[in-house]
Amino acid sequence: MKLQSTRSQRKQLSVAAYNGGFAHVQESRYLKSDGPVEEVQFLDVAERVETDSIFVKGLDVLEQNYDYDLVSKGKLLERYIDRKVRVRNSETGEEVEMRLLSVSECIIGERSDTKEIVIDPIGELILPALPEGLLLKPALVWKIAPSYLDQEVQVSYLTKSLEWHAHYTMEIKGREFRFDGWVKILNRSGAHYEEAKLALVAGEIRREEELNNGDSSIVYSRMQEPAANALALPDRYVYRMNRPVTVMNEQLKQLSLFSAHGAEFKRVYQVRSGDTHADIKLRFSNTDENGLGMPIPEGIVKVYETGESGEVLFAGEDRIAHTASGKTLCIHIGKALDITSDSYEKLREKHGVHEYITYVYKIENGKAESIRLSVEHIIYGQFWEMESSSHDYERKSSSEVEFVVWVHPKAKLELEFTYKVDKRREGQGY
Repeated sequence: MKLQSTRSQRKQLSVAAYNGGFAHVQESRYLKSDGPVEEVQFLDVAERVETDSIFVKGLDVLEQNYDYDLVSKGKLLERYIDRKVRVRNSETGEEVEMRLLSVSECIIGERSDTKEIVIDPIGELILPALPEGLLLKPALVWKIAPSYLDQEVQVSYLTKSLEWHAHYTMEIKGREFRFDGWVKILNRSGAHYEEAKLALVAGEIRREEELNNGDSSIVYSRMQEPAANALALPDRYVYRMNRPVTVMNEQLKQLSLFSAHGAEFKRVYQVRSGDTHADIKLRFSNTDENGLGMPIPEGIVKVYETGESGEVLFAGEDRIAHTASGKTLCIHIGKALDITSDSYEKLREKHGVHEYITYVYKIENGKAESIRLSVEHIIYGQFWEMESSSHDYERKSSSEVEFVVWVHPKAKLELEFTYKVDKRREGQGY
């Protein structure tokens, strides 16, 4: 006896979607039979299931197959080769019986009464009952020892083509901003996930690339309160939605992740060597005080700004990395046209084993207010020392220094510094 199980028998469903475009599906169904069952057809599974990831609890499976020989005109007709079919004339209602010989390029049959060969007969082709073994939907097929079933079965598998991405909108007005987090889910796995417990896993998961993308048929013989809880997993962040979610096949769904209101941010201006205009960056802390304080997944932030007239305009966008609670987010939204920079190497000369380089930044602030400007300069060389500088600086790394300067309204500022490089040590690679 065969038993078919569909999603109508589902007791519980959970889906964990990963950044890599795949998902872990876990579901339980209650199976009950009137007689001994030797084959279970587990329907309504993902068409993009990774067959080597399936495991079953609650059944003693002797053999497992993944069957996806679904009904289509070509596959259906192939099952009737050498069988009797009927052709009905839609106008007269007359029917002719024939034996189906071929369906490869066209329909070829042999009339039962005259033994004439008919090519592409005109009329409705009427077929007997659906051949056994041809499924309407993809199915996991399990061979079991004949037994009565009255039990719950848990099934778990990985599926491709279910992906999620975080994206954000940020609206700034004066010194305050509103920061909304959203999740975009695209389901092309070939299955519907209805009223599922949904979890989103952020972080890079190691996966082995498949040498053969084809699967063998035989497997084995928005809101004030956050809409999701951020949970810690070793080396990962998991965002579990606080309500059941339905994601249909071929559906793009967006879900609210969180919304932070009334928080403060800093507008930072920054230049590097070669820049003609200053970068505009928005910085704020991922803290409870800012309405956040949760791990924020990687994604694109679109920023909108309210001008003096009250009109809201798009200001720029940037991609943020995974950001832990307590860390600072920095969003680069473009260039400031009224803050210019002219940077160049003023002098380079050698004295013994040292080479002395003098560099100049000429900054002009066209704004009506003072600005705080960060000048980040890269020094190419491991063994160097600062000889002189017109402004204070901080050594950020072995090859980077940062100057923070204030530039008055409608004013110019010149930053000059000289450093020396030990060419002997550079040449020896110490």
